[in-house]
Amino acid sequence: MGSPRLLVLLLVGLMLAPVISATEGRAAPECAEFDLSDLVSSSSGIAVEPGACLIVDIGVRNHQTTLAIDYEILDDAMDVLMFDQNGIQTYENGQNYRSSFNPEASFESMIGSEWFDWAPPQSINAKNWYVVFDNSNHDGDEGQGDQGGMTSRFKIQLAPASVEQYPLIHDTFILQPGEVANLATFNVDSGTELSYWVHPISGTGDLYVQSDNQLGGNLIIADTDIEDFAGQDTTQLDWVVPSYLNLQNLNLMAEAGANPVHFSVKAWFDPVLAPSIVDYSNATTTIGQMVTLDASDSPNSLQQIKSLNWDFDSDMVFDATGELVEASWSTPGLKTINLTAESESGSTTIASHQIQVFDVEDPVAVIIGTGGVMVENGDRRLLRLSDMVLQASNSYDDHAIASASWSVDGELSSSASQFTVSWSQIGTYVVTLTVSDPSGNTGSTNITIIVYDSTEPILVTTDITDITEVEQGKEIEFKAKAADEWDSQESLIFTWDLDLSKDTNGDGDTTNDPDFTGAVLTTSFDEIGENRFAVTVYDESGNSDFEVFEIQVVEPPSDEGLFAIIAVVFFVVVIVSGVVLFGYKGIQRRHAMEMLMEGGLSRAEAAARIESISRGTKLPMFAKAMDMAGISGGGEIKSSQQLQSEAKMQEFQSIYGNDPQSQTDPNAGFRPSNQVRQVDPALAEAALAAFADEPQTKPVASSTPVSGKVKSGGIALPPVAKPAIHTLRSECTSCGKAFSVNMPPNVNSAVVSCPSCGSDQLFER
Repeated sequence: MGSPRLLVLLLVGLMLAPVISATEGRAAPECAEFDLSDLVSSSSGIAVEPGACLIVDIGVRNHQTTLAIDYEILDDAMDVLMFDQNGIQTYENGQNYRSSFNPEASFESMIGSEWFDWAPPQSINAKNWYVVFDNSNHDGDEGQGDQGGMTSRFKIQLAPASVEQYPLIHDTFILQPGEVANLATFNVDSGTELSYWVHPISGTGDLYVQSDNQLGGNLIIADTDIEDFAGQDTTQLDWVVPSYLNLQNLNLMAEAGANPVHFSVKAWFDPVLAPSIVDYSNATTTIGQMVTLDASDSPNSLQQIKSLNWDFDSDMVFDATGELVEASWSTPGLKTINLTAESESGSTTIASHQIQVFDVEDPVAVIIGTGGVMVENGDRRLLRLSDMVLQASNSYDDHAIASASWSVDGELSSSASQFTVSWSQIGTYVVTLTVSDPSGNTGSTNITIIVYDSTEPILVTTDITDITEVEQGKEIEFKAKAADEWDSQESLIFTWDLDLSKDTNGDGDTTNDPDFTGAVLTTSFDEIGENRFAVTVYDESGNSDFEVFEIQVVEPPSDEGLFAIIAVVFFVVVIVSGVVLFGYKGIQRRHAMEMLMEGGLSRAEAAARIESISRGTKLPMFAKAMDMAGISGGGEIKSSQQLQSEAKMQEFQSIYGNDPQSQTDPNAGFRPSNQVRQVDPALAEAALAAFADEPQTKPVASSTPVSGKVKSGGIALPPVAKPAIHTLRSECTSCGKAFSVNMPPNVNSAVVSCPSCGSDQLFER
């Protein structure tokens, strides 16, 4: 029977009853082929007659897709074999296929039901796979498996298995007795959860995890062992990777028991989502300073992180995205950074980090002013009594300006943002603005305000205009003065322009070049004729006054004329000196005469004395009056009467000796003891002369023996009897009070001081 006819019969059979039967014996099998989508399992299954086979095309499959397969064989055992596109040809050709089918997904002499999860072996290219339901004695089965016998039915369910988001392994394995297989190698972050289950198909074994250095030994990672898993349909274990195994190579191992083991296993990860923040600024920074934040150390070995989003100021708004970002802040304070990690599954985890932001920058103080005039160097000139408004509003800071204060010449004046200044006195004032920010940083600046007056100084040129002519080359001194209502003379500045033909300062004015500065100018002129110069005075406010002066420069006198002048001057000096000397001597002679006459000499005696001294003494040319009078060395002036009196006194002393009692003033008894008066020397000399000329009374003989001393003459004088004393009374001519005086008998008159008022009174017998 040909193949088309067989196919028709098979289709009819499927429509009437799901039965597959063989039409011929031991030739190459002719199997019915169906797509998986054509097989609609009924509750009774698909029948396969003895000696027949059915091939199900399950499509192109690769290792990336694990298939969940359910087989159920009813009524009689048969072989269920999995072939790829190459192996199926061997089967269809009746050849030995023992090495051509996939043993993990194949079952010989199967009866009953079985499920397993199987992934096609890895290959360069995806392959087409086929499931053969064989109920025959195939020539290539080497007598193994089912050899047919009676009709058998099957049911098949095949679909992609459920896939975990982070799978490790999902497949079916066969191990020989005692065999150990490394099912999968992995290294993941600590905190990652590893889950795995095992479904035994036949036989038994163990499932566990080992590190690389445990391979080949009996040591395993604690809490990872599923031991002797044959007892249950599925055994599952969940294990979290500890920190000491972070990113270490680990191995999921399977070990068969005493018999071969056939099993399906599935392992997958639940990765940790724990973003971490590395701050290279050591958690501190300053305003405006960039900080690098790094999240690359966040666990992500399974690429579980879908996105990293940064919120720098906790306002629930993302400010940056990515592993490595930069951040800065415009205000100081403790800043909280939130890093949100989102996984591929949509779950999120937030990590937080705090950074202290400091304000270390000083604010910048800026003064803007209205009023006055700004000069080139930035200072301002302000007319006295005028207002200038100063503002701090243009000051700035990297954060904010918290306060402003103003001081004038170091003295605090205002704490407002705006400050108005005005002065009545001219001068230079320094206004300082100090601003501070909320962190206490401060900044200062100042402005110099020159307060000036508008009153111009007035030159006082009298000392200059008085000089109208000067000799060529001769130094001359000019003095400039000025009057100013506000400025002192010391503060005024005088400049002298000595060449009015040049403009040396280049201001277009030839009369104000400062060739010399100062109130006094000492200079000379070289050009004969009219010379012009200018003087300018400036006050502290810059007001000025100037004036141009003219002076006539003449030639100096010649040498001949100079000699003549010198000769005339010398002659005049000689004449004047002679006149002066003659006049000087005459004056000094008159003074000497007056001094001698005041000393008691008569004019004739004084003239004779001066003449005698001039002949007997060498006097200097300009001798003084005292030298001419002979009293410069302490000499005394004595008249002829005084000389006679001295001679008489010497005579008395030679007679009476030097007894002090005899030299006592004879008038002493007539004066009060408490009064000392100066008596006119002329009267004293007259009284002395009268006393000396008084005739002596002859001594009266006494009955007593006479005795006495022998004086120089060798004559013994008898004792002299004391004369009787007379008392005179009178009234003072000044005060009118009466008083009396005892006068010796040999005194006829005396001058006595009044004991009451002290005025001199003359008493006469």
